[in-house]
Amino acid sequence: MAMQGESSRLSSQENETHTPVLLKVETALDFPNALARVALYILENPKKAVRQSLGELSAASQSGQATIFRLCRELGFKGFTDFKLALAAEVGQLESEPNRGVSLTVNSLDETVSLISRSVLNTRQLVQPEVLASAALPLLSARHVNIYGSGDSGLAAEVLFHRLRRSGVNARFFANAGYAHEAAETMTKEDAAIAISQSGASPDTVEFLRKAHHIGAFSLAITCHPKSSLAKVSNAVLQMARLPQPGLREQMIALPRAVFLAEALAIAIADHAKGMARTSDGK
Repeated sequence: MAMQGESSRLSSQENETHTPVLLKVETALDFPNALARVALYILENPKKAVRQSLGELSAASQSGQATIFRLCRELGFKGFTDFKLALAAEVGQLESEPNRGVSLTVNSLDETVSLISRSVLNTRQLVQPEVLASAALPLLSARHVNIYGSGDSGLAAEVLFHRLRRSGVNARFFANAGYAHEAAETMTKEDAAIAISQSGASPDTVEFLRKAHHIGAFSLAITCHPKSSLAKVSNAVLQMARLPQPGLREQMIALPRAVFLAEALAIAIADHAKGMARTSDGK
């Protein structure tokens, strides 16, 4: 029995060791704000983080050194140095691998199709029809629907904008954080806001939705992390599947998830519009 217990413990440690560092860091996006802010910085700047001292990382991520050390311990590392060594090894390995998709082979094309399919199918499993239905009515009825996302999420926000406009929603898309925040400040309870952030921790995106939510406008968060800071300032959350592996952030594998969610919202909105039309005809 003792040997079995020891074997189980070693097996658990081995699995922990083989979990990619960036995937571990991504799980921290669901942690409290300060820890999530450090995790987001590392995910967006892994090469910089490897070269930075504890003080430099603290300044760059706008977080305390104690917070960074706590994050390292929460992720299963002995301390900051242990974490940096593991991250450096992983970043070095990713840099040494040939860029996927550069060589136009049957295998590379099939792998791309597989990654896109998995991201959409996994998102479908996470989407709850009742959440779509509850979001459809306020979006359709809103005076304005303001949509914002930064970086890669900005592309997803623009896709959503164009699809909702075709569905009869009075949507507006903001690519600039300053303009998005100004729009949020002038919103009323008759408006709605949609914020898209894969991490759910992008400061500008969280602030945009927080302002809209505080005013009383219907606020919809689209994120991979349903316990994130963004989700906490929303009325409803549509969850996207996380990227299946680290190192895909430079590719556009993630965008088809947004196309699927845009179509799903459009279907829910169309159903509500039909129901409203039937009710009106009945009167």
